[in-house]
Amino acid sequence: MFRELTKAVGVMGTAARVSGWTMLLHHILQDQSGGDVERAARLPRLVRQWSAATPEVRSAVLLDLAWRSRQRELPRGSSPAEVHARDLNMHARTHRGVRESFRGSPFPTMPLPGAAGALASSLGFDPAAAETSLKTVLLLIKP
Repeated sequence: MFRELTKAVGVMGTAARVSGWTMLLHHILQDQSGGDVERAARLPRLVRQWSAATPEVRSAVLLDLAWRSRQRELPRGSSPAEVHARDLNMHARTHRGVRESFRGSPFPTMPLPGAAGALASSLGFDPAAAETSLKTVLLLIKP
């Protein structure tokens, strides 16, 4: 019983951090960087906080923002962040189910499902990809 309770609290904490990250990223991109992804991705405080976030949280934010971006098609790009953002966006746009089947249930429990979940986890769990994953989430949340 204690194990299940601990796991449930952990999942709720991760879900709350995902929501907090979404609000923070939106605020920073719109209010502090004028919509400029490169400028936002260089803000020292944001870089430190993103790098310090747990891999589970970074992965879940990537997958959640991919789903939220599905209403628009991201342009092709050549940087790793642009390629990853477009791939995640494409997975969300072509997903035939609802949000719960795209993100998995109960979200954000690992492993995240599907090809988008594998890509989000790959980026989120790679400490060397923190800069790329930060730019990726900023591209996904950019209006």
